[in-house]
Amino acid sequence: MAEEEKLATSERKRRVLEGVNLVVYTLVVAAIVILVNVAVSRYVDRRWDLTSGKKFSLSPETFKVLKGLSGNVDVYAFNDTRGMQADRDLLENYTNVTRRVTAHYVDPNRQPAMARQFEVHTPERTIVVAEGGRHYAASSADEQGVTNALIRLTKGMKKVCFIGSHGERDLEGAERDGFQRFKKGLTDENYTVEKLTLLAGKNEIPADCAVTVIAGPQHDYEPPEIDTLRKYLMDGGRLFAMLDAGVETPNLDKLFEGWGAAPENDLVVDLNPMAQLFGTPPYMPVIIKYGTSPIVEPLKQVMTLFPLTRSFKLSKQPASVITDDSLCETSGDSFGSMGFNPKIQKIAYDASKDVKGPLTVAVSGTLAGADPKKQGRFVALGTSLIAANAYLKFQGNSDLVMNAVNWLSAEEDLLSIRPKPRESQHLDLTQAQMQKILYLGVIGVPILIILAGVSVWWQRRR
Repeated sequence: MAEEEKLATSERKRRVLEGVNLVVYTLVVAAIVILVNVAVSRYVDRRWDLTSGKKFSLSPETFKVLKGLSGNVDVYAFNDTRGMQADRDLLENYTNVTRRVTAHYVDPNRQPAMARQFEVHTPERTIVVAEGGRHYAASSADEQGVTNALIRLTKGMKKVCFIGSHGERDLEGAERDGFQRFKKGLTDENYTVEKLTLLAGKNEIPADCAVTVIAGPQHDYEPPEIDTLRKYLMDGGRLFAMLDAGVETPNLDKLFEGWGAAPENDLVVDLNPMAQLFGTPPYMPVIIKYGTSPIVEPLKQVMTLFPLTRSFKLSKQPASVITDDSLCETSGDSFGSMGFNPKIQKIAYDASKDVKGPLTVAVSGTLAGADPKKQGRFVALGTSLIAANAYLKFQGNSDLVMNAVNWLSAEEDLLSIRPKPRESQHLDLTQAQMQKILYLGVIGVPILIILAGVSVWWQRRR
């Protein structure tokens, strides 16, 4: 009897111990789960974008704009209920970056009063950004449109003046060498664009021109115009010049030479095999080497294309120049064909006159004016084709020219890589490939499944 009691006591102890172990193990597992969740929520980004086009990731420019917000902004997505998911996918990217952005999803058919309040009169998907009593509708219901609307809301609009009457690029031109896309890029980033003729008016640059642009002149500037440009920069003005190879502009050349960045009368030829990957000829250098200026700092991982470019020779800085920076350089396999003109049919390296690379094809500079508080700035590129319709979309070309404009207009916080349009994914199949998919996928696989089922049934029956 005593032996049975001892066994019963031992069994009870074993069961109690097992129960205690179960409770302890349960608590340990629960604690591990809680700690993992806390660590993930606090230290790990819980969103992973595995799409090929990074559909759910924001560009560096958008991150800069969001991090620079000083006040709260409301974003209203006007769409029907069925289309709201696309708006959530987009705007959650913004609200996850900063708490200063609040997203609202509005069906204009169910809330017509709010649609009227924000002047939404179209049934199409519309996104509006608002701060205080001001609001702007995004030009498009995508990242680029929303980000540009945020810039306009928080920073206002500035004017870019293009000097004309010297054969410059056509701002409205839709052809390959026109500037229609460049103009649209400026207006998308909340710049107004205006044409300016110096000698036809007061021969002065209006004070409200945040940036003045020389876009590929085919004729030289007259001495009075050069004097106007020189005075403009010495008074704190901002000049963006895109010159071209084979165009003689001695007055303009002397102006930049006085600022320590003399344009060479050459055509840059780069024999670097890198360009062959893109199928570009040697007279269209592909740039992979950049300076330290904030203009090109975001471009370290991308390439730019300089079609038919001339080079610059950086010389000893005059007393009025604070800094001269080389922005873009060609490879060591390049050379500058001196004395170039468009009539030359064949270009080969001539050691007696040509200059070996690397060569500078883009420069920037800061000038000390009469007023120490007003520093002039300039950016000069060796080609205007970099901003032409045919080449603006090449990798970093658009970012380079827009960063130059933003740096000149003192919008350094906008220097970045811009949102790229989402690329649709296509699967191109030949007629034979589509027939194979039909036979194998639509007919073949179901037949195999049926045969396998019949085989299993037959084996079990036996």
